[in-house]
Amino acid sequence: MTNQTDQIKQKQTTEVESEPQEEPRYQIDTKAFQAAGRSFEYAVYSRLSKNGKAVIDEGDLAGGFGSAAEYMKVMSNVCSTEPDFLLPGTPITEAIFRLLLANTNRAMTLEEIQSGLASAWSSVIYLKNLSDEVVRRMLDQDNDYFIRRAVTRRRRSRRASS
Repeated sequence: MTNQTDQIKQKQTTEVESEPQEEPRYQIDTKAFQAAGRSFEYAVYSRLSKNGKAVIDEGDLAGGFGSAAEYMKVMSNVCSTEPDFLLPGTPITEAIFRLLLANTNRAMTLEEIQSGLASAWSSVIYLKNLSDEVVRRMLDQDNDYFIRRAVTRRRRSRRASS
């Protein structure tokens, strides 16, 4: 039977040996979006600003019939720089969706999402509640935007492959 000091040392050793928890990242699950019978391409196109749609329409792509990747690039380079990209009245989940689109759907941490929203809404007198708990709860439940935790791929350690 071990005493309390041994148990504490064992617990500290176990905590040090365990891998650090990586902060969850979020992105739009485009496969689930399509599986639900919805067009991801149209969802992105419909959120482009007037100037963003003009860029698309002046190019080789007919409006609404291009790739989502191309639309997200335009959203990132053109639409996200416009002052009305994320208006203060925009619901938080819609705002996060737009933020992820402007980030070309690269997975973002909770902190990155909160920072993007806070900077977009910095001039608002009554800022929405963007606390970790509120935003994480919104993102971790099913939503119409298919925003989900990104799948993390673990790298193999050299010890495991040897």
